[in-house]
Amino acid sequence: MNASKINKKIILFDGVCNMCNQFVYIIIKLDYKNQFVFTSIQGEKGQEIISSFKIDSNKLDSIILLNKNQLESKSQAVISIITSLNIIFKLLSILKIIPKNILDIAYDFIAKNRYKAFGKRDNCSIPDEKYKSRFI
Repeated sequence: MNASKINKKIILFDGVCNMCNQFVYIIIKLDYKNQFVFTSIQGEKGQEIISSFKIDSNKLDSIILLNKNQLESKSQAVISIITSLNIIFKLLSILKIIPKNILDIAYDFIAKNRYKAFGKRDNCSIPDEKYKSRFI
């Protein structure tokens, strides 16, 4: 799969994480411009993208946003995703003034504890039929 042929922003997420799956469904519902498609990090397409960017998937503990062959991860990916949803969320772009390393400390804390707080699935979830076209 050639990610550069997809004309949308691609969000790679932890498909077994309950919190991550909820985040994806929230994005789908708020993405009125239909600008995002999704794939789990554990899935075939996600693994292809990760390997094409030479990312060690064993060390991967982050959401990734791929936009026009540019990768963003951790807090920067979350901020970029949220602020591109609608005008109200653009106000959160103020978070960009906080240094990335400080935001990533908070992100890493949440990422490290997400399974304890929100649970984990045995398998990647299968999207609802009405959202299936949003997944690659």
